Amino acid sequence: MLAVGDSTELEIIFDTKAVKGKASKSPSISTNEGPPVKNVRINADVIERPDSTYPIIIDPYKLDLSQFSEKVIDEKEFTITNVSDQPVELTIVSMPRGLFDLKLPDSIKPGKKAKGKLELRKEAYTESIEKSVTIEVSGPDSQTKTRFTLPVKRSLKMAEATPPPKPQSKPKGTP
Repeated sequence: MLAVGDSTELEIIFDTKAVKGKASKSPSISTNEGPPVKNVRINADVIERPDSTYPIIIDPYKLDLSQFSEKVIDEKEFTITNVSDQPVELTIVSMPRGLFDLKLPDSIKPGKKAKGKLELRKEAYTESIEKSVTIEVSGPDSQTKTRFTLPVKRSLKMAEATPPPKPQSKPKGTP
C-alpha cells in the first residue's frame, strides 16, 4: 500500500530465453487511481549472435560473477568494440540499485576498443543474482540511439566444510 503522493520502483522482467528476433510484451499495471489498467509496452530485438551487433560489440555479452569457493568474485571486466565508422557515446540507462557499480568509458572512437567493469558491492557478496544492466549508445548526432542489455548472474555454490574423519585409535599391542 502506498500513501497518496508517495512513489516506489516497479521491476518488470522480460525473459528472452525463448525469444529470437523482434519481440514485444505488454504487461498491465493495475492501480486504484485513474483508469483501471495501465499498459506498458516493451519492444526488443533479441540478437541470437551477440558478436554481430551494431554499432558496438560487447565481449563477453553476459557478465558472470558466480562464486564456487571462499574467494569472492567481486568484479568482471568486459571489452566494448566500436564497429561503426563514427564515434559513440555510452551512458547507463538502468541498473539495479545497491548490487553493483558499472564503469564505462564516456565514448569510443570508430574501430577502437575500450574496457568496462562491473564491480559487486560488499552488501551483495552473500546474494545470488539474476539481473541486467542497460546501456545506451548514441551516435555523433545524438539522434541515433541504441540500447544494449547485459545479463548479470551470480550463483553462490560453495561446498560445505566437513571436518576430516578422526583416526581410530588402535588398542595397545595391535599392529
